[in-house]
Amino acid sequence: MTAPSSEAEWLALVREGCAGNAPAFQLRLSRLIARLRREKSALAPLLAKALTEANSSRLTLARDAAAQQALVSPVDLDSNLALSTVQFPAFVEHAPVWPPAVEESLDGLMREWQNADRLREAGLSPSRTVLLSGPPGVGKTLAATYLAEQLHYPLITLNLAAAVNSLLGKTGANLTRVLAHAKAQPCVLLLDEFDALAKRRDDGQDVGELKRVVNVLLQAIDEWPGTSLLVAATNHEELLDRAVFRRFDLWLRFPDSTARQVETLLAKLGASHAVARQMAPALAGKPLSDASRLVMRARREIALGGGELDEVLMRLALPGATDPAYREGLLQVMRLHADGLSMRAIAKHVGVSAATVSRWLNK
Repeated sequence: MTAPSSEAEWLALVREGCAGNAPAFQLRLSRLIARLRREKSALAPLLAKALTEANSSRLTLARDAAAQQALVSPVDLDSNLALSTVQFPAFVEHAPVWPPAVEESLDGLMREWQNADRLREAGLSPSRTVLLSGPPGVGKTLAATYLAEQLHYPLITLNLAAAVNSLLGKTGANLTRVLAHAKAQPCVLLLDEFDALAKRRDDGQDVGELKRVVNVLLQAIDEWPGTSLLVAATNHEELLDRAVFRRFDLWLRFPDSTARQVETLLAKLGASHAVARQMAPALAGKPLSDASRLVMRARREIALGGGELDEVLMRLALPGATDPAYREGLLQVMRLHADGLSMRAIAKHVGVSAATVSRWLNK
């Protein structure tokens, strides 16, 4: 149920939908979904899924010329492949989990954009360009999606496979067209696998085409307008041309995942705190996407064959735990341990030795 104070917002949503005002409808609905997520409403994921399905059927944004312009990607003139993909509205399925330093920097970036008018009155502008670096699966692409969602901007992602052309001069031309397209309207432009484009120009194995591409990028970063946000992401910062780093307004380094991050993510995805805490050390240092995929795999098994999320997660994470009675006992031990009971008290409650409890908890 929604609070009475939101009735006007829901009525406005209905009016915009009935009038066929798709862009206004989507924008208002995305804001409602964000508020419902903060309120932990079960309606939020249902509305988000419905909106995503509507987007995939290409029935949205039909009446808004500016939004249509963002959705129509330029194409490679030789292959006719789209040079970018567009996601609008941009959605993240669950609240992101980042290290404190990264979260603080992203929150600061959002404050800048949310108060852009105040900055401009002071003769300043929000950070226009951001470089994200770190190992795979730590949330760099998710960060770009999150920023687009919070700003209510389309997320335009460079299609690297289509943009890179073996013909001399074509890659630079394709990149220039995507950059011009993104500059034409407010958006978040994501240049993923940035090291493939902005590679060091002192690499003797590369020809002049690479140097031209790097020059195009450097000029674009320098001249990027304050109406859009350019986000570049790389897993290999050591491959980037040295001149790239000083061009960005903000550089965020994403470290390897920690046990605390993994535990928080698993709990947000539905695992009990006891199971999340027990599984986290084994997944620490690995991509956070590994933990997300594990939960999704468990949910698929439950949807097809039933079961409890904690038990299925344990079975998937501990392949040796094939005995249901053993898994149930281990799960009970985890929950009692999370409640603060001593090993001796847990052993007495479960009916096993304290040594067995210790061994189970240290698996």
